[in-house]
Parts: sequence; structure tokens; C-alpha cells
Amino acid sequence: MRLALAFTLTVVAAYLVAVGVAYVWMRDELIRRQDQRIEELFTLLASNADQGDDAEFVEAVRAQIAAARDGHAVYQLLGPGSRVLATDIPPVSLPAGWSDQPAEALGRGGDIPFRVLVRTVGANRLAVGRDYSDLDALRETIQTAMLWSSLFALLVALGGGSLIALRIRGRLAAVSQALDRVAEGDLGARLPLTDADDDIDRVSQQVNAALVRLAALVDGMRQVSADIAHDLRTPLGRLRNHIAEALEATGQGADTRPVLEQALAESDAIGNTFSALLRIAQIEAGARKARFAPVNLTATLRSVAEVYADVAEDAQMRLALRDPGVPVWVNGDAELLVQALANLVENAIRHCPQGASIRCELALDGPRAVLRITDNGPGIPPGERENVLRRLYRLERSRTTPGSGLGLSLVKAVTDLHGGRLWLADAAPGLEVGIVLDLSMPIGLTKL
Repeated sequence: MRLALAFTLTVVAAYLVAVGVAYVWMRDELIRRQDQRIEELFTLLASNADQGDDAEFVEAVRAQIAAARDGHAVYQLLGPGSRVLATDIPPVSLPAGWSDQPAEALGRGGDIPFRVLVRTVGANRLAVGRDYSDLDALRETIQTAMLWSSLFALLVALGGGSLIALRIRGRLAAVSQALDRVAEGDLGARLPLTDADDDIDRVSQQVNAALVRLAALVDGMRQVSADIAHDLRTPLGRLRNHIAEALEATGQGADTRPVLEQALAESDAIGNTFSALLRIAQIEAGARKARFAPVNLTATLRSVAEVYADVAEDAQMRLALRDPGVPVWVNGDAELLVQALANLVENAIRHCPQGASIRCELALDGPRAVLRITDNGPGIPPGERENVLRRLYRLERSRTTPGSGLGLSLVKAVTDLHGGRLWLADAAPGLEVGIVLDLSMPIGLTKL
């Protein structure tokens, strides 16, 4: 309501200023035209003196006085020695040139002043003047118009502003109720939207998007807590058993080194799992965006393929590389991109049988770069492809192999941080994992 009132007063004030400016302009124009009329009348009367006959000049002034019986004009013709030849005003000394004279001084009633021109015509002194009645009528008309139009504008503006304010107040009340539900823990609450698509709707859409993200993060935290409790129970149990075996061996005087080494390995695995979880959390929080810089994906993929070529060969697999042969630049964190690619290649090597083929490919799709890691191994069932992106989730057949179930989760976090898209698809046979990233500069701008 305060906003509506302030807007109303602003509109009315602007209207009054505009009317005031218009009034000043019209007043000045009327004064100019009145001076012009007086000047023309003076010139017409003075032209009678050009004949050199004062009698004709006096007669012309008297005729004009006789014709002007409405009291809006004044005339005075003085001869040598200020002798009155013709006049319709009391004897009064008027200054030469233009002047404004009160009606009382010229023997007129009312309070409307007169505009008077006084000049010499030969040996005579002629004064011609008219009152400001036209200007006074204009002033009254404009004042009346300003009063009623301002009142009308004020009522309309207040009414319209009140309706708008009440409508906005209702929408904000609905927004406040939704936010109260969110504050109470209901992350499924959403801000209401209308078909107006105005500023409130756009802000509400942004808040709703943030709530969706927040709900996903909270659900992820709950899932992580459950997964940690479930998946770390086994390694923690093994660690406890190793410690118990070491204590028992110590009591029997046996060598405890092998058991302690196993316990240390279990402890390192647990520590690595928590480090990976912390790293994913930091990535999802966007903490690494400050380190973004141009990264050459072609060189990055080549270095990863070169490092893992020997690993694949030792596992009796074949690792192939295909790239566009030119620099492909994206804006990102080089270390995280290397780790994401390394995780994908490691997953393929770890889960494929001997004799499998793994292909690392970088291609271009318009303004985007497309990375693909493809293998002809057992793949991942379609119903599990979303699940394997969760933290600590592992397929049943993978629970006997080394790993923490965080490799693909980290890849997804890195992809999201870079504004990319990650997908898993069937390679018939095998699995295809792809990442799409936006290019940061034209292809081939620099050499490899």
C-alpha cells in the first residue's frame, strides 16, 4: 500500500508539474499575443497622425474609445504640455514604453491589471492598453481543470494502486506460506506461479529451481548416510577382526605383523573412501570453480590414454584412442578432468574380462566437445545405470572386486561442475559412457 501511495503521489506530482509548465507557456504566449494586438492598435491609431492633421488623429482615438465600451481597453492622448485631447481614464502619468498598471490607478474596477504601451506620436503622447482578462480566464480554467483532473487522477491511481497492491500482497502471502513450509523441513513445497510471467513469477521459478536442487542435495545426503552405514560396516568389521587377531597373536607371543598390515590396508581403504566422499562434496559445492582455466581436452585424453595403455596391456586388454587431431579447448579444472577420465578408463579395465577392447574417443558436435569411453565388456543393465551414479552404490557382481563405488559419482560431480552432461548407454555389447562439454574457444586456434 505504501508503494501504491508513493506511486500515486509521484504520478499526480508529475501531472501537476506538466500542467504548470503548460500554463506558463500558454501565459507567455497570451502575453505575447496581447502585446502584439496592442502594438497593432497603437500603430493603426498613430497612422492617422501621419497626415499632419491632429484633429483627424484625435477623432480616431475618440472613435476607438467610443467603440471600446466593455471596459477591457484604455486610451489616453495628451497634447503638448500634457493637455488632454482624448481619454477614458482619469488624469494619470504613465511611464513611457511597456508597463503593467493596476486597474484602480486607471479608474477601473476589479483587480485585473492592464498592459499599457506609451509612446510619442509627433508632438503628442499616446497610451493604449488592455487588461489581462483573457489571461485571468485561462488561469481560472487551468486551476479548475487541475483541481478536478488531479482529484480524478488521484482517485484512479489510488484505486488501481490499491488493487495492484492487494494482488501483490496476496501473491507474497502465498510465497511466504511456501517458504514457511520449507523452513519447517518440507522441501517439497514450491512457490506458486501464475500465467503473468512477471518479476515475481521469474523470482519464484528461480527459488523453485533452488529448492529442487536443495531437495536433491538433502536426499543425496540421506542416501550417502545410509550407504556409508551399510557399505562401511563390512570393512570396519574386517578391521575390528584384524585388530582382535593381532591382540590374540600378541597374547600368544606370535608374529602380529601380517595381521597389522591387513588392518592397515583396511584402514587406508576406509580413509580413501572418506577422502573421495569429501572430494565429491567439495566438487558439488563448486569450490573448485575458482581454478577454472582453458583446458586442452585433446592433450588431456592423450595423456590419460598413454598412462593406461600399459595397464590395459598388463590386463590383456587393448586400449585405442581416437581424437580430432586439433586442440579442443574447454573452460575447466584440468586436474578434475584428468581424474574423471582416469576413473572411466579404470572402471572399464577393472570390470572387463581379458581380451576386451576399450576405446577412448573425442569428437566435435558443433559448439560442444563429446568424450566417449566405450568397451565391449558385460556392461550395466539399463535399470542400474542411474543407481551406479550414486555414492557407494555397487552392482552385486562388483562387490568382490576392489573399489568403493565412488568412481562414477565423482565423474558425475565433475561433469556437473563443468556444466556438462553425462550419460551411460548400451554399446551392444558393452558400455558407453559419454560426457558433453561446451567449447571455450574456436577449434584450431592454437597448435597441439
